[in-house]
Amino acid sequence: MTPTGDRLTDRFGASGVRLLETGPAVPDLVDAAAWGHTAGLVLPLRVNPYFHTLPEEPVGLRAYARGIGRDLEGDPHASWTRLGSDRAFDLCVAPDGKVWGVLLGYDEPDRFVSSSPALFAESLLEVDTLLEAVTTGEDPEQASAAYQATLRRLESADPEAFADPEHWWPLVLEDIRTTASVRSFATFEFAAPDGTRHLVSEPGSICVHAEERTWSRMYAAGVEPDQVTRIHTELEPCFMPGHYCSMWLEMSFPDATLTHNVSYGETAEERVAGIRELQAFVRSQSEKG
Repeated sequence: MTPTGDRLTDRFGASGVRLLETGPAVPDLVDAAAWGHTAGLVLPLRVNPYFHTLPEEPVGLRAYARGIGRDLEGDPHASWTRLGSDRAFDLCVAPDGKVWGVLLGYDEPDRFVSSSPALFAESLLEVDTLLEAVTTGEDPEQASAAYQATLRRLESADPEAFADPEHWWPLVLEDIRTTASVRSFATFEFAAPDGTRHLVSEPGSICVHAEERTWSRMYAAGVEPDQVTRIHTELEPCFMPGHYCSMWLEMSFPDATLTHNVSYGETAEERVAGIRELQAFVRSQSEKG
């Protein structure tokens, strides 16, 4: 492919990027300052599982929300521009140019993402390159070195984004590190049409949580959500960018019983403690086996 001079287009291809609206006219219902920070921005259509967008999606958050049946009348975010989604939060640009994650319809605090849309786009490029290294490489030491190098570059480029471990980018990097180094399982019980109960269990993998992988296998086999009666995970379902397992499990299987071995926690310290507890649990099970 002939280089275009734009790093994102060169990485993802012309058909794999989105160019946000340009021109003198501010889109309807959009704050002029917020739009000014995003006009002409190039974004990848997806960096799985953490970000996705579509060329035809409205630039304004209010217009996007209307398209999915939500009314943002009176919402302080309504006039912000929208870059895309991480499967739950809409990633938006405020009038001051900061990028935030906004969870529509929930009483959930906004998540700080990036200091500017341009830094957000560059960070997506860095992480996509990292994901290729950790998912296709065969040398764990090289993957670890790539992770550390990417983390240093992102922290150096946008210190504000990494000022708090609960900000969006630290959570993304935490998820990559955790899924690359810790293996956990999920088990789903479902009732067949004849009433018999069956168990399906799968481990997670890099950037794929065990719940996601297990349900993907079951859905491909023709199991319907209302057939699921029980879900057990070794690690408590998460609230992490790109996954939000606690949300989609509750919405998809409202009548299923959910249990887990190890609590994940709501802070970085609690999550580290939960991962250590999971590792100890896995070791104890291995010793018993």
